[in-house]
Amino acid sequence: MSVEATDDNVLPREDEWTDEPSDTQAEQELSLGNRFGSWKTLVSFIFAFVVLAFAVNKAHINPSAVLARADRMNVFLYILAFLAYYCTFPMRGYRWKVLLENAYGRTHAKEVDDMHVRGLTEIIFISWFVNCIVPAKLGDLYRAYLAKLWGNISWTKTVGTIVAERIIDLLVLATLLTGTAFAMFHDRLGHVSALLILGLGLSVVGVILLLAMKTLSPRIRRLLPHRFVPRYIAFEEGTLHSFQRLPLLIGITCVIWMFEGFRFQLVFLSLGLHTHFAGPPFLPMVFFALATAVLTTVPFTPGGLGLVEAGLLSIMAYVGLGAQDAAAVVLFDRVLSYLSIAVLGFIVYLLSKRSHFRQPI
Repeated sequence: MSVEATDDNVLPREDEWTDEPSDTQAEQELSLGNRFGSWKTLVSFIFAFVVLAFAVNKAHINPSAVLARADRMNVFLYILAFLAYYCTFPMRGYRWKVLLENAYGRTHAKEVDDMHVRGLTEIIFISWFVNCIVPAKLGDLYRAYLAKLWGNISWTKTVGTIVAERIIDLLVLATLLTGTAFAMFHDRLGHVSALLILGLGLSVVGVILLLAMKTLSPRIRRLLPHRFVPRYIAFEEGTLHSFQRLPLLIGITCVIWMFEGFRFQLVFLSLGLHTHFAGPPFLPMVFFALATAVLTTVPFTPGGLGLVEAGLLSIMAYVGLGAQDAAAVVLFDRVLSYLSIAVLGFIVYLLSKRSHFRQPI
């Protein structure tokens, strides 16, 4: 199954696309130093900590009681949670490789074939680090630019592959989130209904975007200023052509979300905790992982900081977990899924030959 761009006969060859940002322009737009030190980033962190403080106060969290749970932590299981989480990155690297092969099957096939999964995984990890320190998902643009430098491919078209990846993630996420929510809560969705609406709404927006590209492409091009048309054509092809081999992409995505659920399960077990859910024990863990993913799509704070913690505390309380236990799970899970990315990602960013502009990679 695939989604193809319309009017292929009017598309210029990719080597004729000249309206790509220059390296100097891209360096200025994606400079981490400029972005991290900007007032927008400062405001986003302040907002994140205000939300986090409000959630902690509202839930009557006792920091001493939460940290005391670390004394009885099973370190071996926590390390397994760490490994389960980091195993998803090579899977994401392989999935991106498939998307790039789909998008560049007609042109630059050799360049993409030379881009190995290890290097793509490294770039994804760096992009996640960027998303942890600046808001607005800048890491996605950064990822596309690093791929451009590596393979000498189109930046805009590669952004299209990342948009396609996000849409696939959202479609699978919305399906699994809805299924697990109804299985867990049945007719008492309550607090989680807003989360479901957000997840389903984002997936609907993604489908509408694809349909608009598929059916309204000539009209969209006529409405755009002439100098933006080449960029739009590249973006359109990168997005629509990525949906070839869709069953494979969906399968990889489902496995990724299962590993995210394993991460939560192992964090719970490492703390000696369990939920009071009467159904299948793994179901809430998948739901927590999916809920985290939905909350991180909100681009107001870096890596969903503040929003994820507040949302998870509310959801875990709703499923019957005590406030101090829920806070312990959220704390130690975010050490894995946020703090470790910020720390290890910074090290990889400094050492990687793929993270610095204009250096051969």
